[in-house]
Amino acid sequence: MDGEDTPVAAPMLQPPPEYAKALTWTLEQQVQEMTRRSMWLQMALKKPLSFSPRPTDVIVTTSPKSGTTWVSHICHQIRTKGAEPDFENQVPDVIALLEMAGSPVIPIDLNTMVQPAEPRIFCTHHMYERVPKGGKLIYCFRDQKDALYSFYPYVDSMMALKGRVSLPVFIEYCTNNMHWTANNLRNLLAWWEHRHDADVLFLFYDDLKEDHIGCVRRIAKFIGVDCDEETIARVVHTTTHAEMVKHHSKFDNHNFAPLGAKMHGDDPPSEFTGRVRKDGGRSGDGQKLPLEVQQSIDQEWHDIITAKLGFRDLKEIRATLKKAL
Repeated sequence: MDGEDTPVAAPMLQPPPEYAKALTWTLEQQVQEMTRRSMWLQMALKKPLSFSPRPTDVIVTTSPKSGTTWVSHICHQIRTKGAEPDFENQVPDVIALLEMAGSPVIPIDLNTMVQPAEPRIFCTHHMYERVPKGGKLIYCFRDQKDALYSFYPYVDSMMALKGRVSLPVFIEYCTNNMHWTANNLRNLLAWWEHRHDADVLFLFYDDLKEDHIGCVRRIAKFIGVDCDEETIARVVHTTTHAEMVKHHSKFDNHNFAPLGAKMHGDDPPSEFTGRVRKDGGRSGDGQKLPLEVQQSIDQEWHDIITAKLGFRDLKEIRATLKKAL
């Protein structure tokens, strides 16, 4: 995930090896391709940001597959009063992802970007210390087992892996190379300290699932958009998983994912999983992960969250936040 602004080694951006388009990969090839194809993410998370948010700007910040697209869409629907989505690609047509702005894929200037309605909405996967301050910050945390389970099909499509990297190899790479759970939990610690800040709205993905309408009301109030109950109802309807799946192509990265496949010397997949997976959007899918992976995630929770805050599990920390509302 995030780290120091140290130079990134260049070899991973060199022309791909001959096996890039092979139907199957050896274990060694799987690891090599995961390393090479994920380099864009590592570089994006280390890239210096030159963005000064306006006081009214909204920045949705999450770990990958933890509600980024959903919360961003809720914000957009609130500011457009629940209108039928008329954009082609959520990113960058109506929302900007900080990590990709200014790149050949999304050549926009964040500071001068004009969006279809106010307030402007941005999203990011940066750690707390790297998220630009000065606007309104919405942080959303998701069960790490569910997020990891959802991350696999997304990366498989986004990086044109096409099933050639197995789930065990993918999980080991996320754990040992990206330090997925540890970094996400440390980020949770950082945001928890600021949960009562006036410029922070702290959400849990499972609360969005269980109290969609209540969370929409909270978000609308936080970003400063007056909505009557009829508007709230429209926003809730247009931001259900079922409705977003109907507009799957608006969230499937088809505008820039093929460029990534080409960069890796491969052909793009025939269909993009995208950021709204047709069979996704659920809580509890993480229970499908191998038992040893679930136990490892539980142990990291204990070592990082329980050790620092005393919460034994996600249910306890959610309950504590609810009591404070």
